[in-house]
Amino acid sequence: MVIGLRILALIIDCAICLGLLPLFISATGYAVEFLSNIGSGIQALFLLPLWFALIIVSPFLYFGITTGLWGRTPGKFICRLYVVDANNSRPGLWRGLGRETLKILAIACSIGAIIAFFQMLYHDVTWYDSVCGTQVHFKPYVRLTKTQKKYRKYMKEQQRGI
Repeated sequence: MVIGLRILALIIDCAICLGLLPLFISATGYAVEFLSNIGSGIQALFLLPLWFALIIVSPFLYFGITTGLWGRTPGKFICRLYVVDANNSRPGLWRGLGRETLKILAIACSIGAIIAFFQMLYHDVTWYDSVCGTQVHFKPYVRLTKTQKKYRKYMKEQQRGI
């Protein structure tokens, strides 16, 4: 179930990221038009590299910052998934950027995506999660009674040997 949710979250995030891209491009177009009205003749020299940088960098920033700071992207939030490090806390900005950069690179080269899919299928963790020391958890919408909470706490203590 988590595998399907992870793929769905990725599809949602890609749709959001690609939907935000035209906004960034039009904003840079307005900025260049403003510069050309001032009298600066650098619009063609400025516009193409900026658009190229936005197209390349925006997915890394979108995925990396949201995962690093909040532990989830909007797609993961909708699918009730969250990313944690070994201490079960948010991964942090640099670990989130590293994880999402490796994930984007794995998707960009098809063999990395295939390996990640099979690892996720059989081991519940991908290679980029292993490298970055992160895990993806599912948080269901369940309100537990006090008795259920006590029972779960008791079972966790039993598993740890307390």
